Amino acid sequence: MPFTRERIVAALRELGARAWSRGLTIDLAVYGGSCLALASNFRASTRDVDAVALCNQAIVDQLAAEVATTLGLPASWLNDGVRTYLSSRTDVQAQHELFATYPGEAEPGLRVFVPNAAYMLAMKLMALRIDPAAETQDLPDILALLDVVGLQRKEDIVEFAASFYPEARISGKLHLAIDAIWRERQRWEQNERDEPPRYLGRGRASR
Repeated sequence: MPFTRERIVAALRELGARAWSRGLTIDLAVYGGSCLALASNFRASTRDVDAVALCNQAIVDQLAAEVATTLGLPASWLNDGVRTYLSSRTDVQAQHELFATYPGEAEPGLRVFVPNAAYMLAMKLMALRIDPAAETQDLPDILALLDVVGLQRKEDIVEFAASFYPEARISGKLHLAIDAIWRERQRWEQNERDEPPRYLGRGRASR
């Protein structure tokens, strides 16, 4: 069963409640499709919750296992494998925003941070799973984030990604994919949609 926004929020609320009952306040950074399902209007669901504890990962893993049992979730519903895609040039204060506190502001057992749109786009570009056979939503996510961030030239993509990941300048995968990404972007811009993409409540026009 995919993780919709509602399912993710329910799991995070339970995680926060368990942390608060132990007298803890945990900071968690959420990435990938789970981040977009929470913070954007262009992703409806994801397969799991990509998240990294900013401290006490072992405690978070323990509480996540309890949440899985209580809510009937897969044991690996909270997945910290996204660590391999994090940029060494970022920190929570500079490139992340506080998204929500769970179970609520009066009981802040869990504070959830998400990357800003620029960092989210750079991560997607470096992961770059755009092969249709891969059955991922990376390409639609990239197209929507390109719009939110406002990148207007194909030639700027590599340097943009390199501002977060210097290795982007020598990434053969990224260089080979740019033309395909830009062709899809041009088609994407011609399609009519009910509303423009928004992330953290902001779209290109409001920046």
